[in-house]
Amino acid sequence: MYEANSIFDWHRRGFEALNSYWETLDQLEQAVKDVSDADLGFVEDQLDTVLEMIDAFEPTVSVIGQVKAGKSTLLNALIGKPGMLPSDVNPWTSVITALHLNARHRPMDTRALFRFFDRHEWDRLVATGGRLGEMANRAGFETEAESVRKQVTAMRDATEARLGEQFEDLLGTSRAFPTLDKAVLDQYICYGDPDDLADGAIEGTYADLTKSADLYLDLPHLPRGLCLRDTPGVNDTFMMREQITLNAIGDSRACIVVLSAHQALTTMDLALLRIICAIDAREVVIFVNRIDELEDPRGAQTAIRNSIRKTLGRMGLGEEIEILFGSGYWANCAMGDVSEMAPASRAALEKMTGTTPSSETELRQRAMEASGIGALMQAVVTRIVEGPGQAVLGDVQDELERIIERAETVDSVARVADPSTILSESKLMLRLAEIEEEAVSAFNNEAAGLRAELRERLDRAQEQFVASALEALQSHIDTYGEIGAWTHDPTALRMAMKTAFASNCARLRRKGESALDMVSDGIDTFLAAEFGVIREADVSRFPEQPQHRAPTVLARMITLDMQGAWWRRYWRFNRKGAAQARYREVIIAETTPLIEDLMTEYFDPAIARSREIVERFAFDQGQFCKAVRERCLSGASGHDKERLSA
Repeated sequence: MYEANSIFDWHRRGFEALNSYWETLDQLEQAVKDVSDADLGFVEDQLDTVLEMIDAFEPTVSVIGQVKAGKSTLLNALIGKPGMLPSDVNPWTSVITALHLNARHRPMDTRALFRFFDRHEWDRLVATGGRLGEMANRAGFETEAESVRKQVTAMRDATEARLGEQFEDLLGTSRAFPTLDKAVLDQYICYGDPDDLADGAIEGTYADLTKSADLYLDLPHLPRGLCLRDTPGVNDTFMMREQITLNAIGDSRACIVVLSAHQALTTMDLALLRIICAIDAREVVIFVNRIDELEDPRGAQTAIRNSIRKTLGRMGLGEEIEILFGSGYWANCAMGDVSEMAPASRAALEKMTGTTPSSETELRQRAMEASGIGALMQAVVTRIVEGPGQAVLGDVQDELERIIERAETVDSVARVADPSTILSESKLMLRLAEIEEEAVSAFNNEAAGLRAELRERLDRAQEQFVASALEALQSHIDTYGEIGAWTHDPTALRMAMKTAFASNCARLRRKGESALDMVSDGIDTFLAAEFGVIREADVSRFPEQPQHRAPTVLARMITLDMQGAWWRRYWRFNRKGAAQARYREVIIAETTPLIEDLMTEYFDPAIARSREIVERFAFDQGQFCKAVRERCLSGASGHDKERLSA
């Protein structure tokens, strides 16, 4: 007889390394608490910061792919809950759904939390027709833009009519539920058919208006503190949640790109590759799903893998991206009623394994083995543990060692030869402020220069791309005349912008390190001169510079990505000069917002985070100096203490 635990052993083994990691982090957290209990005074703030760092760590894995690539089916397999997330999707409405597994901090009495779009977001969608409408307008496709707006307006009218008075009340709010009820999930994240909704069906009642969903699952076969995030399909008809999806990916610690085996690397999959280009390849796993639909799953894998590698190579991506094959459907069958497996799918499984299962138990085992779920779990966990997991451990360990060393240094200052030479508190504060101001001011000047350089590089990349595109257009017109269709791939522009951004972020980190060095040198000189305290070099080890967000904005679709009838019609019956002028206008209109977002949404926050690290380091060093002074004062006479405290 089938035992659930035998199947869930796949999950336990797949997530084993992550659970082991949490045990290590728990031990380190307890060590920090033990130090905190020692009542070390001046390091209390630093200890609280370390505990907050541990407390906030919840690695997130985003799953992206086309509609119908099988993302939700795959996620159901990963959590061992067949049928939990709806898999029959309607691309009109796609909700970002976060699955928090054994969350360390679940909101009280909450298993499901749904957030709704606010009035501004909703009105912008309707006014512009979403990103697709905006792009059509920029490209000069007024008729198509109006068509998109009409479709979005029809959706809006249907949503408002369906919800009635609830509509206004829901905008900008959220709803929480104490249980994970499938009927409730179906109302908020199920993609119901508009015709069925009009007839009174409840599936998808609120889905059009739902911005995101947070679901909390506490199950023994799943790891602690992991978030799996289901994102809208990249071929969402109106790209309604495009930026939300990109933001979600930017906040993730790993990314599963789901391709469909029987249509891998279609035109729409180029959107997935744009996203891969925008993030760190080491964080990406490509999962070719639905191999159960192939006649010869094993034999087809080589050709599919080679095709993917070839495309990745053209886009400048190396071998770091791991490619796995499997079937969420097979895994769901193994965890459910395996006898209901479709005959064609079973035949594909037998072809792949080379065996005919003699029992349902053996069929379940074969289906789980061939599903690729175990390998996918291990690949994702490896990226989390070896990437952000090790970074958190390193940060916590380094900070704890710094705190202990500072405490030992302070404790070793038993007395000073002449208490009368100790600075007053006001003079101490003034000197500390001067050290911080000097370092922060120098950093701000350097950062401003880097910002100006980055803007210049981005503008230059834009102009170079325009020039190369116009040259290619002229060659096309010279060869085919003015009646041929014309497209141009903006990948080179994206890669140039990414390179410029990454280069300047690396330089920004070095400027931050220089500022930290200025603080450390200033403090060391001050301590030696005023208190006779000579610190060893590792006592003032620098905090880790912040990891800057991947510029996922570069993955945003732009008009030049369009391969459909609109763009093919764009160049017909135009004079060469007019075509070139129009093309330049489109490129500038579409890419300038990317430059602005890179500057204001990514590089400026990177500057702010580095500055915050410098300021925090200066503050901590100041607290250390104050503690040294207090320890020196403890050896002074009562009269000296009263005078020096003034």
